[in-house]
Amino acid sequence: MAEHSDGARSGARISLVTLFLASFVVTTLALREWLPHGGARELVDAKLERFAHEKDAYTVMFAGSSRVHRGFVPEVFEARTSAAGVATRAFNFGAPGSRAFEVEHLLARIGELEPRSLDFVFVDPEGIALLREERNFLARQVIEWHDPQATLRLSRWIADAGVEGGALLAALAPHWKSCAYNVFNIGRSQRLVDAALGELRTPEIERELVGPRLDGYAPLGEDEDELGRRGQRFQKRRERYLAQVEEYRALRVSEGPADPLALDMYRRIRARVDELGATAVFVTQPALYLQDDLVKAAASGDVPVLLRFDDATLHADLYAPERRYDETHLNDEGARLFTEKLADEFVARVRSGELRAR
Repeated sequence: MAEHSDGARSGARISLVTLFLASFVVTTLALREWLPHGGARELVDAKLERFAHEKDAYTVMFAGSSRVHRGFVPEVFEARTSAAGVATRAFNFGAPGSRAFEVEHLLARIGELEPRSLDFVFVDPEGIALLREERNFLARQVIEWHDPQATLRLSRWIADAGVEGGALLAALAPHWKSCAYNVFNIGRSQRLVDAALGELRTPEIERELVGPRLDGYAPLGEDEDELGRRGQRFQKRRERYLAQVEEYRALRVSEGPADPLALDMYRRIRARVDELGATAVFVTQPALYLQDDLVKAAASGDVPVLLRFDDATLHADLYAPERRYDETHLNDEGARLFTEKLADEFVARVRSGELRAR
């Protein structure tokens, strides 16, 4: 009799635990659909909301990191292409720190808005070397893409890189912590908290995030603020920078095949762009490193269209110190020149028939 009673109690406990877990999962999923993504100052959310106001008017968008956020000027692109007889309307979706994983996630969120007129999506995916990069893994933008599937793919890549033991755990832990925050919706109610505290996204905050023209482009630093002062400090390092450019000119694409994870990410980005009814155009901006995997993917046909502006000899004007904010970014003058070059190359590809609006 006692054994029967103990068995019944054990079964009841298991049932209660199962009911709790099921309720927890259902509640978490339900809240996920209802909760906003980030706070009043979340850059990606601000850009998505601004884009949504005229989502059916845009024909071109550009995605990538701060090099895009600070380097692609929609008004210049529109003016340049229109003058050449190819009318466009462009939006800059660049966000500091974004890499291929963030871009794929961003494209999925744009797809939820169902824009009707997008023809071309320019993407600068940069590198995937997250192992060697210090990141804020609890930033909203990083948490957003760390769903279980993406985190598992990245974890396999890290493990395949030959990292073992404690080093492997140390490499994996930040990603799975971000994943846990993602799964359990931690921080996803920040916008509601901000609203309760009176921290709203004012027009001033929106212009700060999305740019003065509300097209996603934010030029780097006025002279009186910290960003401006950082740019001034770079100009004092001109000789060191010019030496770095000379070293960079000597670099060549590494031998061997492209990284499998990089190829997978490029294919996923292309698939997301296809879902938008647009054409993916990959771009390498002027920097001091080669995107070996992207160049190899273009050579193998995994990336059908790649526009390169990372040749410090062919595009020496983009590497000139007076057009740089720092070693990594263009200043406003450089950004406008780069955008003109990109627009000219785009128009040439359209006229040749290589690029066609869908």
